[in-house]
Amino acid sequence: MTRVAIVLGAAVRPDGTASPALQRRAVLAADLFLQGQVDQIIASGGVPRAGRSEAAVIAAICTTAGVPLAAIQIEEESRNTLENLQNSKPLLPAKADVTLVTDKYHAFRARVTARELGLRVQSASPALKPASALRIFRGYVREAAALGLYVARRVRRIISRQSL
Repeated sequence: MTRVAIVLGAAVRPDGTASPALQRRAVLAADLFLQGQVDQIIASGGVPRAGRSEAAVIAAICTTAGVPLAAIQIEEESRNTLENLQNSKPLLPAKADVTLVTDKYHAFRARVTARELGLRVQSASPALKPASALRIFRGYVREAAALGLYVARRVRRIISRQSL
């Protein structure tokens, strides 16, 4: 069975460099590959800034860390977590063992979303330090709001199916 890490995108700075979140996710994915814990990496994320997509920046960080370019697939059309997973799914080998690489505060919603799409997943999260406590708190608050929105949309889909 092929083990694949899907690195979920995060912001790219206007100068084309990785935000701290994107940097730590990409570095963790490279470490997983170099330690033999995954066989392939899917770099996922569009939202081009300064001409570079999140996926392109992830791939550059991974190759700089020693991951061969042949082990990396790029998905650069997605704009959010759902699209990251929907667009990455066709790139997966049959019966792949998937590890979602994202920050800890985002991992729960990412796993739930992936499982709803029929993927068997686990997650791996980099340490959030040296980010400030305020930045980490804001990440959890933002994610709580996103999870609430996800649940509301899910309930709306269920209700609309029952009314047909």
